[in-house]
Amino acid sequence: MSTVSTRLVVSLYDIGGEDLARCARFAARLDRSRVPLSLFVPAPLLSGSAVTDWLRERVTSGDALVLHGLEPPRPARTRGFHDDRRRPRHEAGLRLTAANAVLDAAGLGSEAFAPLGGRTSAGTLAALRAAGFGACVEPELLRDLRTGRVLRTRVRTLSGGRGGSARCREVRSAAEREVRGGPGLIRLAVSAGDLDRPARRAAVHDAIDLALSHGALPATYPELVAPPPGPPHPALAVRGVPNPDPLTS
Repeated sequence: MSTVSTRLVVSLYDIGGEDLARCARFAARLDRSRVPLSLFVPAPLLSGSAVTDWLRERVTSGDALVLHGLEPPRPARTRGFHDDRRRPRHEAGLRLTAANAVLDAAGLGSEAFAPLGGRTSAGTLAALRAAGFGACVEPELLRDLRTGRVLRTRVRTLSGGRGGSARCREVRSAAEREVRGGPGLIRLAVSAGDLDRPARRAAVHDAIDLALSHGALPATYPELVAPPPGPPHPALAVRGVPNPDPLTS
């Protein structure tokens, strides 16, 4: 009988500003359930702010930092194709070097990347591999950059075109459907702004509690890909035992 369980990944994005206190309360609530967070953060946010201090504490306690894009976020209407969908390898490599310098200065490290615009160019993927990144996280894909394996799995989010109550029901039902469907991966993405809306916040907690009650095992994105060939960055320590081959589970 297979002992492979469904994995649960909860990510948090748009962290900062007035939302930081809500993010801290959300993280503390997940700590009580032993659910680590994958924290999506653009490098420009790590410039000696209170956010940096909080992220350092969270990563030390077992959360994972995911580098979110290679440039400061911009409104969708102005972003166009000046994001990670069409970036050539040379430019991506330069931007990664700059981002890693910021991370190092903040006492942080990351081996997971999530593109702006939802997709990653071939050039950016090549630059990520060369820089030692292990995971590339897209809305409908999880790429293991060390083995080349790709898992097709859709992230569930409370943001989108449908109404708020409909999206809350969808997140709950999707979590239940996926955890009952056998070994797999449940991905929940939460915006810091969602935490200010009681219905959305409740829907996320309901989905997490439901998944855990059916035996889902919490994880961060770096835990779902092959480990690095050498000793990991000290800031990348993760709790629990990683699945040795999660993309084929």
